[in-house]
Amino acid sequence: MKLWPRRPAPARPRADHTRIAVLEHDLLGIPPEPGTAAALTVALRRAGTCVQHDPVDVTTFGDPQPSAMCSRCSTCMVLDEHGRWTPARANLNQA
Repeated sequence: MKLWPRRPAPARPRADHTRIAVLEHDLLGIPPEPGTAAALTVALRRAGTCVQHDPVDVTTFGDPQPSAMCSRCSTCMVLDEHGRWTPARANLNQA
């Protein structure tokens, strides 16, 4: 006879469905279902809504100008004349 009740087994942590859907989009190209938190995350990432960009250098050997990409929102960035990373403006040479 037991004098104390048996403790229930601790609950195992569950996987975050939003994080899984975002990883599927990033790694496999599978779009998340519309109206979900994952779809909002991917859309905000495309919009470049970083409060502060975190540039990662992606310059290759033959590039004439150093370039980078924000690791948070995937915005393309270039060095300005003062040596600071700024978001690249698309189509600068169009009239």
